[in-house]
Amino acid sequence: MALPRNGEGASLALEHVLAEWTGPARPLALLYQEALTTEAADDWIGLWRDFWLRLAKAFGLSEAQGRLLHVFFESEALYHLSRWSPALERAALAEMAGHFAAAWLGASPRPALGLTALAEMSAGARPHGSLTPAALQIAEAAAKVVEVVGLPGLTHRAVAHKAGLTTGAVTHHFRTVDDLVAGAIRGQVQAIGQEADTSLTPVDDIRSVELFLEATRRHAVNEAAANPSRRRRRLFLATVRRPELASAGAVIRFSHGGTMRQVLERVTGEPAEQLTLPAGVLSRLLSALWVATAGDPDPQATRIAIIEHLLSAAPWSRQP
Repeated sequence: MALPRNGEGASLALEHVLAEWTGPARPLALLYQEALTTEAADDWIGLWRDFWLRLAKAFGLSEAQGRLLHVFFESEALYHLSRWSPALERAALAEMAGHFAAAWLGASPRPALGLTALAEMSAGARPHGSLTPAALQIAEAAAKVVEVVGLPGLTHRAVAHKAGLTTGAVTHHFRTVDDLVAGAIRGQVQAIGQEADTSLTPVDDIRSVELFLEATRRHAVNEAAANPSRRRRRLFLATVRRPELASAGAVIRFSHGGTMRQVLERVTGEPAEQLTLPAGVLSRLLSALWVATAGDPDPQATRIAIIEHLLSAAPWSRQP
């Protein structure tokens, strides 16, 4: 293996495995995501966990760092199946992997080029509250229609009935069926974010770094917090199956970290543009915790250990 035996080498190996797994091995990668919804999930996850632990050892990293490699993999093993903008998404993956390696694997920092922020902006994955109230009402109604009848049953008439509006009011905000599908997905992402925000500490109550760290710990050990993450993953997988929904899938992929960025901006005083990358990476790691630990004898204990390692190395934890 012609890579440096350190954190930088491990991050390059991580990028390579993800590119190969979601590219040439794509059919197997899709099968793996399907398997995660079955009773065989724990065995599959355990195989990947053991692979990343062996790889970490080969690169001179600790077991805790090996677990983090696995968590990062479980996030992007799904989301890098996206076919929205291959060049930009590959560049964003490299930027996220570089930040991850610098923060948690001891690698040298790479120059931040703003590629993750560019992907977020280009995909239209704006932070919480970006839709107008009227459009959000329609998007949420569309999401409810999808929950009942699936994407094939999504029509302007059905959404208008669910929202208690006229069909013309719906078409004013979402002109085509494709617009409506994207709106439904955005509505589901919004609902998932709201569910995650209110399941533990309300985000408006987090006014210090210490409260942020404590809320993040509680999130990691709370079983109910896994539900929004699982719904997001299922929703994204549905878009992967339909090429015409690639842009809607990109909204899901790059909506990670919006709420966390707002909280961190408030408690650290750092500008939002400097927080897009770190908040996005941390959000993705937290979201994948329940998948990455499902094959463990005591998943909650493993999540606790992983989150402590995550937070101990986060830059905000080192503030005076």
